[in-house]
Amino acid sequence: MKEKDLLQLLTFIAEEDAQISTIVVFFINQLGYDVKSINQIVNHGVTMNIFQVIDNDQDFGNGIGIQSLSEIDWSTSNVKHEIHYNDSEDYRKKLFVANPKVPREFTCFIKG
Repeated sequence: MKEKDLLQLLTFIAEEDAQISTIVVFFINQLGYDVKSINQIVNHGVTMNIFQVIDNDQDFGNGIGIQSLSEIDWSTSNVKHEIHYNDSEDYRKKLFVANPKVPREFTCFIKG
């Protein structure tokens, strides 16, 4: 993924605008990234305990995450799942600065 697009994806998540439908419309439909690429980034974040994927049909106040990323419906109609940082304050400090950089945990996804 291009560095500026990856930075934008990570910022979307930090802004709590990370409903699957929003990500699909922008990053897949508009920018042309494939589902596999986005899923790899999200999976990496979950594996590293940076992200959690929330099921909005559950009680959000309890922070209930989905059990398996294979449950995510990567379509424009999926308003059920959202991606959140486990430590949003830490990532906000990294992303909402004058010259933000992709956090080192995600630099492996920068291409071209």
